[in-house]
Order: sequence, then C-alpha cells, then structure tokens
Amino acid sequence: MLRPLLAAALLAVLALPVGASGSPIVPQLTATVTAKSITLVGADGKRVRVLQPNTYKIVVRDRTKAQNFHLVGPRVNRKTTTAAKTTKVWSIYLQPGSYGYRSDRNTRLSGAFIVAGSPPA
Repeated sequence: MLRPLLAAALLAVLALPVGASGSPIVPQLTATVTAKSITLVGADGKRVRVLQPNTYKIVVRDRTKAQNFHLVGPRVNRKTTTAAKTTKVWSIYLQPGSYGYRSDRNTRLSGAFIVAGSPPA
C-alpha cells in the first residue's frame, strides 16, 4: 500500500516544471505604479486578467512617492508605502477568487483580475 503512494508522490514531484537550478519555476508578475497609472502584467507583458491558483513572484515597481501599490484578495492584503519610490519582490500564493489592486491615494488608479481553476499538479 505504501509503495504505490510513494511512487505517485515521486511522479508528482518529477512532473513539476523546474529551472536550470533544479528548483520549481515560479511564475512572475510585474506591478508598476506611476503618478498617473497602475498596471499588473504577466511575463508576456500583457495585463493580467485570469490566473491559475499558484505561488507567484510579484515584482512591484513603485515609481512615485505620490501613489502606492495595494493588492487585496482572498487572504492577501499587501501594499507599498506612499512615502518612497521602491522596488519590492513578493512571493504570494494566489488562491481562487477575485483580486483587486489600487493606489490608496487615487481611487481612479485600479485594476482587477480573477484566479480560477485548479492548482498545478
């Protein structure tokens, strides 16, 4: 009984995408905030609309002291400060649900996406 379970677990680990270092590949998203815009794009450079549940590396490039980047969703509430220009790297598990991002100082600077589907095997 134990052998089939161990074999299945080993196959699941071997099926994970890995990079040259041998560690699993973590998808990257890039958030950019300027005085007049806020965006969240994938590796292809396109605005994020729908994602799969997964752990994501989010690079936040806050280019202005006037605004900030604030990501809110299921079990997520992360933000940069408005007092400094900064680049932050977050590692966040995004589970199914609706997410929004915005500047806390300018409500017109906002966007949203959904996470749907099953986590990668």
